[in-house]
Amino acid sequence: MSDNASRNNKQEEHCMNYLLPIAVIAGLVVLLIVIADTNLELPPIIPQEEILTKVAGYLIIVAEAAAALVIGSAVFRAVVSYIRHLFDPMARQINSTERIRLRLGHMLNLGLEFAMGSDILRLAVSPSTADIIILFAIVLLRILLNYFLEREIRSSAEFCGPGNYVPPSQD
Repeated sequence: MSDNASRNNKQEEHCMNYLLPIAVIAGLVVLLIVIADTNLELPPIIPQEEILTKVAGYLIIVAEAAAALVIGSAVFRAVVSYIRHLFDPMARQINSTERIRLRLGHMLNLGLEFAMGSDILRLAVSPSTADIIILFAIVLLRILLNYFLEREIRSSAEFCGPGNYVPPSQD
């Protein structure tokens, strides 16, 4: 009975691994079709819109700079770590490469969150219907990217494990 429940859980997880990305991609396609037919502008609803626009503009710059800093430093750190471990023995090099990939994946995920924050702030600057749909499409796209990135991180962590990875001998 426990074996059947485990098998059903694995089947449900396997289905979700395919259905979730397909649903997000389908939603993205529908949004892009809808945006082609929409040219409506929303009237301004905030009387101090000019002040809000300036403040949001500065916050957008800060959020974009944070995203660029996080992603740039993560790439730089990954390249330096890779070069440092380039001439290690093969077993240690594989383990180091997996750790570098995991660290880079986490940092890229953080950078995507900062970039999504700046896109949400952009909505405060220009709240038209088309901008809302574009933002929603960008959020769906980033969710899809985060999903696949998290899936890669999880499979890499399972591969590498908590200890050092030793590849099977070629005997």
